Amino acid sequence: MERNTYRTSQLVEILGVSRDALRYYEGQGIVKPNQNETNNYRQYDDYDIYALLVADFYKKRNLSMKEVRKLQVGSGIGELENLLETKADQLEATIRNQKYMLQKIKETKVFCEELKEHLNQYSIKQFPIYEVLGEFSDFTAFLEYPTILDKMDLMKEDILSKIMRKFTVDENGLLDSKMLVVEKRAAMQRENMECYLQYSNCIYTIVEDGRYQNETNDIKYEVFESTLKWGKEQGYKLKGVAFVNTRLITYLENKERVFLEIFIPVEEK
Repeated sequence: MERNTYRTSQLVEILGVSRDALRYYEGQGIVKPNQNETNNYRQYDDYDIYALLVADFYKKRNLSMKEVRKLQVGSGIGELENLLETKADQLEATIRNQKYMLQKIKETKVFCEELKEHLNQYSIKQFPIYEVLGEFSDFTAFLEYPTILDKMDLMKEDILSKIMRKFTVDENGLLDSKMLVVEKRAAMQRENMECYLQYSNCIYTIVEDGRYQNETNDIKYEVFESTLKWGKEQGYKLKGVAFVNTRLITYLENKERVFLEIFIPVEEK
């Protein structure tokens, strides 16, 4: 029985695919159209259309063209079921990661909005809940960074969000510092209470650092001096520590602008 044949332009109209997509499917071995010897046009038949419909069916179920081609060769229902289960697991993991990324995007967007209110301004704010997972000596102690990598999921977490600088301070200013590897939590677990940073009241501000603003100058002493001065004027007593997070980095004139979030815990009045 002779089968109907279709030109590329007809398949584009029938299936709503582009010419490039048809070439791709052909390159992947999904279809193998004949070529008209007189005009060199590709000729697709009914089976080619059916193969393309099946390929689209499984493409929408997250199968690769290589996997579709393997199905075309032949496979049992059990094998297909196992493949679909694997695809479901992979897609669920992707969705979880995408939700996590969406959360990070929203948090960073909120911080951009908060810049308008808190940049170089002082207020009292509660310290977020952070669990301390480890520590290392300094931000530029890059050979110690494996300490961070051991405590994070490299597929979805970034290093800058995992580190926090902790300063020891007194009324005269900064004494020393170290880097903490942290994880922000919604709540504390009772069995690990000692691993959490918890402070009800902190002097809070956001400052700009980086080469665009300060070239190579270290602004931390100037920043803490002005912050501590404000706290003293308001009658707050320090708890002896301070914390700094890197929350946003942008660039102007090929120089980074780094926006730092500063928390200095104080005693309740």
